Amino acid sequence: MNSPRPDPIIPDHEVLRKIGGGAYGEVWLARGVTGALRAVKVLWREDFEDERSFEREFEGILKFEPISRDHPGMVNILHVGRSPDGKAFYYYVMELGDDVIAGRDINPVEYEARTLRSDTKRSPNRPLDTSFCIDVGVRLAEALRHLHDNGLAHRDVKPANVIFVAGRAKLADIGLVAARGQRTFVGTEGFVPPEGPGSAQADVYSLGKVLYEIATGKDRMEFPELPDELPVGSERKRWLQLNQIICDICEPHLSKRRISSAGDLADALRRLQEGKRRRRRRPVGAFIAMLMVLGLAVYGGWDMIKEHFDKPQVPVVMVREGRIRITSDPAEANVFSESGELIGTTPTEPIVARVGEERVFTLKKDGFRDVELPVKVPASAAEETLLISQKMEVYSPPGFELEWTDQLGQRYRWLVDGHEAVAPVGEKEWLKFKEEKPAANGEIMEVPDGKGKRRIVLTTRGDARDFCWWLARTGREAGYLTDRHQVTVHMDESFDAPGISERAKKEGLKPFKPFVGVIPFGRLVITTQPDGATVTIRPKDDIERERTFSGEDTLGPLRVEEIKPGEVDVIVWMEGYKRIEKKITLKENELQELHFNLELFNQSVVMEKDWTNGLGMKFVPLSIPPAVGSVKKMELLASIWETRVKDFDAYLRANPAANQNARPTFFQGPNPEDHPVVNIKREEAQDFCRWLTEEERRQGRLTDLHRYRLPTDYEWSIMAGLIGEIPEVSPAKRDLGVPVFPWGTQFPPVFNGKNVGNFADQSAVAAPGVIPARTITDYNDGFVTTAPVGSFEPNAQRIYDLSGNVQEWVDDNYASNQNYGVLRGGSWKSYLPSTLYTGYRFTQQMPEPLIDGPKPDEPFDNTFGFRIVLAKESPPKQETPPTNSIDDNG
Repeated sequence: MNSPRPDPIIPDHEVLRKIGGGAYGEVWLARGVTGALRAVKVLWREDFEDERSFEREFEGILKFEPISRDHPGMVNILHVGRSPDGKAFYYYVMELGDDVIAGRDINPVEYEARTLRSDTKRSPNRPLDTSFCIDVGVRLAEALRHLHDNGLAHRDVKPANVIFVAGRAKLADIGLVAARGQRTFVGTEGFVPPEGPGSAQADVYSLGKVLYEIATGKDRMEFPELPDELPVGSERKRWLQLNQIICDICEPHLSKRRISSAGDLADALRRLQEGKRRRRRRPVGAFIAMLMVLGLAVYGGWDMIKEHFDKPQVPVVMVREGRIRITSDPAEANVFSESGELIGTTPTEPIVARVGEERVFTLKKDGFRDVELPVKVPASAAEETLLISQKMEVYSPPGFELEWTDQLGQRYRWLVDGHEAVAPVGEKEWLKFKEEKPAANGEIMEVPDGKGKRRIVLTTRGDARDFCWWLARTGREAGYLTDRHQVTVHMDESFDAPGISERAKKEGLKPFKPFVGVIPFGRLVITTQPDGATVTIRPKDDIERERTFSGEDTLGPLRVEEIKPGEVDVIVWMEGYKRIEKKITLKENELQELHFNLELFNQSVVMEKDWTNGLGMKFVPLSIPPAVGSVKKMELLASIWETRVKDFDAYLRANPAANQNARPTFFQGPNPEDHPVVNIKREEAQDFCRWLTEEERRQGRLTDLHRYRLPTDYEWSIMAGLIGEIPEVSPAKRDLGVPVFPWGTQFPPVFNGKNVGNFADQSAVAAPGVIPARTITDYNDGFVTTAPVGSFEPNAQRIYDLSGNVQEWVDDNYASNQNYGVLRGGSWKSYLPSTLYTGYRFTQQMPEPLIDGPKPDEPFDNTFGFRIVLAKESPPKQETPPTNSIDDNG
């Protein structure tokens, strides 16, 4: 029985406790002389079969040590050494990864490293977020490319060897790194390709299996099985594209793999991340086949030529060729073809292409954003060269461990975790800032700077902070910083140069340097009971990063990355439950876990059920067919009645400035509050919807995804049972005049012996302005003007008064290029059959909007009313924060 090993002795470090281990070494938590916590990997000689293999691994880590700090996707190796006797073990000191729960807030007693394996364990058998998977894939593929370019291979890429530092994935456990081509069998079953480990292709295959596990929630041994449920909507397309990339990597037959290098993988994943088409390279086999065909053509060439001249000649269609020349501002950008081949630099030589051919060129230049340039070659390019000029946008964020210059020309040097300005902020930069904030408190002072003298600014910490906020904002606008960067103040508190003024001394004015670093984002893991709630994350000081996640995202733990530290509002809601709002404080690099138990609330809307709102308006579900390109039906509730007088009165009481003349000029009956409101402008109907939405969100009846609005013209047709219309066109293009009424085809409007609506009947003659000639003969509905809503039978969808009573505004204009509003359904004044057809649109010219001055008055009439619908909208698509800035400060 082997005796236990002693704790290793690591120079300049206090070894605290063992935090990991395996067949190829142990990992210890240690504290350096500066107090910083580090991870130390120890590899014992006795764990290796012979001295040669032990030394070979040591050689690998020695080669890797300087390389590790050259790429943000690699765990930084800070020092490599041997045991005091030089024989028992070797070790290397690494930066310490995040804690699985607390992030960068590390407690040495409880510390457990956050790895991809721990992430998957927290969401067992569930795929991780697609954008997260793509981001991890890009970082690790770029890291492998860096490793391979330096002649090394990792040999054990797996989820447990991917750790997170400041929330970003890094490739770890480089104890197995060795020169590419070494065939010692190492690695982990399922991640090692059939041809064995040790090659660059083998590392890429292993990374493919890692992506398979996190993207599907399945074990790598189950490849290529798909998860039971795939994402829906636009996310489904991205997931399928990611899955295709994984399949191209993990094809068992080496010769059939479409992606075999880390560079190709990184390119494919980054293009997917940016929403671009994936580059496809022509297979070598196809090229060889083409050469064989050409060879056969040459072999039989003479006979073919002879036969050709012996036959009657058929006219040959000539392919016209055009010429394209690409220039850019600035010049000397590299131009690449669709296959990734470098064509030249701008301005290019003329590029030959067929007339009518569609080409896509990509322009690349250091310090500028890549530009994808689609071109369709016009016929005119056959006569004269087509010149295409492209202005390129600056994109020059700070690079990892590299010097950098900001948009003001200030130079920066790399420190441990960011870039500090080389010199204090000077007069030129300060005056630029004061153009926006003239009241900024600063004093200019001349100081020696080693090359002469420099005029710098002395200011307060508050104004220095304002300068840095301004610098960050203008830097993002100019393309020098990303939205993942922040600029903070490095104040020179010890400054005390000769010549400093009494005012500067009294007010404590000091020079300062801007410091640019990546925001130390926090993270949240949110669960709800029941799951499937909608969650909004709203950082107090970063409204641009407000994000809403639908119920599909919260089926299981919701992991929200990159939340700006500080006060954060977390809002949780679900149909049928009370809304929950919780304010939290998120620390730098902190991970918080939140759980919400939702409480049933019977006044909250549930879209698939009948519902009565706070005004007593009744709604029924309406099924709207999915739009073109979508598989999801729109969730909509339709009011069974036209909006009543008492409903609109509630709006008028809450909005005294609104039109108080929304009243008929006639007697509506002894109980007018149940009649439809009339004399309504479309804008007033829309204002009513906005008011009611805000009011019922405040009451907790609606969520932030629900809103009242007017129905669209197409939705109104669906309500009325008019099927077959095309949803994607204007009402004018749908207006076909089909002679069908909501009750059938017969006229006068009677169905099964019953009156079907309130129209211009014989009793309407008593109304002001109605004459017998403008009434329906032999029809009497019993109402002189409007009728209480719901006085007649509803249609098959349980909706009342879709014909007669009042004309109802819809939300869209009649034609896309004309300013005409649309009302549907006829009114108590309607008597002509053509105006009562279900598909009839009453058009009303709307006033042209004025650029200056008061808004023009909209038209209204005592037959104009409205009906409302309640729509549930999808939350905005959550874009992954730009990741091309991850490579700057790690």
